[in-house]
Amino acid sequence: MLALIKTPLKIYKMKKTKLSLFALLLSLLFLGNCSKSSDISVNASGGSGIAGSLARFTIIDNYLYTLDVNRLSWFRLAPDGRPEELGSLLVGEGMETIFPLNEYLFLGAETGMSIYRIGADGAPVETGLFSHTRSCDPVVANDSHAYVTLRVSECSRAEPGAADRLDVLSLAEITSPQLIESVSLQSPRGLGLDGNRLFVCDGANGVRVFDVSDPRELQQIHQLTGFTAYDVILINGLMLIIGPENIYQYDYSVPGEYTLISTLTLGV
Repeated sequence: MLALIKTPLKIYKMKKTKLSLFALLLSLLFLGNCSKSSDISVNASGGSGIAGSLARFTIIDNYLYTLDVNRLSWFRLAPDGRPEELGSLLVGEGMETIFPLNEYLFLGAETGMSIYRIGADGAPVETGLFSHTRSCDPVVANDSHAYVTLRVSECSRAEPGAADRLDVLSLAEITSPQLIESVSLQSPRGLGLDGNRLFVCDGANGVRVFDVSDPRELQQIHQLTGFTAYDVILINGLMLIIGPENIYQYDYSVPGEYTLISTLTLGV
């Protein structure tokens, strides 16, 4: 798993020259070894992660957490960046994604969402669990709610009865998340949350933007189309949309406006 960080980066060809250096560096960091998802997430000052929801690594304070199918491992990062392994634990089969929020880790799995609380020594302890029908499943969260996409389309492991949808879970009781809303989608994948705006990648349908001011009644307020979207990274009004062949950089800092800044074509 850690070998990903040391893997030589692919070379990319820019389609438009206006791609900011900031976006390019993020693209190289997160996508150097993966063209369909971002593999590492960083917790920003105790807030939500600043990488994509399909990440399998995350950093919180001086600790690195990695997720590998059914094992969650954690490491202490030395001042020079070298990791010292502290421990690992089995977390069940089919674990797919990891998302940091304050002192919690939200793990998306084929059969549900698990919540782990990080102790003072960096060790995670299982705190909560929400189960659903087997499907492909990333998650993002804020202090009060978690947002989970369940995908059946192109998910060979999905069980009969599963559906392509977005689930909203209340975290009022962190030990027992409760489903309060579901929204039908066509091919939901990665997602990102910024305040009251939830950005959901819907495959060939682009990115749907929802107003989540009322988590029990989500309202779609915008849709970005014309491309296939697998995951999204949100930082300070900039959005990177990751597709199978391109990365699209949008400025969404002005409410109601979504301006395409650049397109980066992924090459070999």
